[in-house]
Amino acid sequence: MNSSDFMFLFRFPGSRPALNRVKMCSRSRSGNSTQHLRTRTMNLKSLPLAARILWLSDIHLDQANPQKINMLLDEISGLEYSALVVTGDISSARFLSGHLRQLATACYPRPMHVVLGNHDFHGSSIDSVEREVTDLCRSVRNLHHLQGSEVVPLSKNTALVGHRGWADARAGWGNQTVVENRDHHSIKDFQMLDRQALFSKMEWLGMESARSFRHTLPYALTGYQNVVVATHVPPFLQAAYFSGRPCGPTHSPYFTNLGAGMALCGIARRFPHKRITVLAGHTHNRFQGNIMSNIEIRVGKARRGNPAIQEILEFP
Repeated sequence: MNSSDFMFLFRFPGSRPALNRVKMCSRSRSGNSTQHLRTRTMNLKSLPLAARILWLSDIHLDQANPQKINMLLDEISGLEYSALVVTGDISSARFLSGHLRQLATACYPRPMHVVLGNHDFHGSSIDSVEREVTDLCRSVRNLHHLQGSEVVPLSKNTALVGHRGWADARAGWGNQTVVENRDHHSIKDFQMLDRQALFSKMEWLGMESARSFRHTLPYALTGYQNVVVATHVPPFLQAAYFSGRPCGPTHSPYFTNLGAGMALCGIARRFPHKRITVLAGHTHNRFQGNIMSNIEIRVGKARRGNPAIQEILEFP
C-alpha cells in the first residue's frame, strides 16, 4: 500500500504434547464460534524436524512485467525451504487465480499457504474472490488458502495459522480521518456504502480475524512451541509505517488491525512460554520488533512492479 491508494478529503475531525497424529480444527467461513467443528488428522512422522519458511508478501504480480514474474518464479523454484507462506496482495481479482497457479507450480511439491490481501479483491467482492480461491485449491494440490479455520503443522514444534485480516479503522482518527482509501471504490463490498456503514464494515472485517485467532491460536499454542501467524494487515500500530515513518493518525485507520492485535496479546499472556511470530504486509515498509516477550512481528517491504522474496525463516 502506498500513497496512490489514498486521496485527501476536504474535511477535518473533531476533537502443543508428543503425539503421533494431530487433529486440526476447522469451522465454516461465517466465523460463528457456536458452529460445529470438523476435524482432520495428519501423521507427524512425515514432518521435518525444523520448519524453513519462504515468505512472500505484497508482490502485486498484476503490476509486474513477465520478465520480473519469471525471475521471481525461478527463485521460488530454486531455493531450499519446506513451505511457502504468502501474506497477501498477490494480484488483483481478475488475475489472481492465474498468478496463484504460477506460484504453486514454482513451489511444487512443497506446500504453499496463502492469506489474501485487500488488493486481491480489487475488481470484485470479498466473497466471490474467496470462493474462487477455495475452488482453485481443490484443483491445485499444494495450494492452501488460510481462512482462520485450521492449525497447519510445519514441523514437530512449529505450526501455522492464518487469516487475511483487515484494517479495522480503530487507530488514529478512525472514521474521522481526512483521507480516503481506494479499496472503497475498487471492492464491491464498499462501493454502495455511506461513510458510517463503510467504516463499520471495516471494523467488522477486522473483528472477524480477531475471532478467528481466538478460535485457532490457543489450540495451536497448546500443541506447539512456536506458532506462525500469517495475516495481511499489521495488527499492531507500532509496526505500521507509511513512507518510511511511523504511521500518523490520518493513515493508521487503514494500516492496522487493532482488534486482531488485542486478541493476539490476550492469548500470548495465557501462553508465556510459547512463541508467536506474526508475518504481515500491507504497508510496504519493513518492520521487525517484539510486541511482547513472546510476540515478534515482521512486516514485509515491497515496491510495486518489483516482486521480491522477503526472507527465509527457520524454526526448530
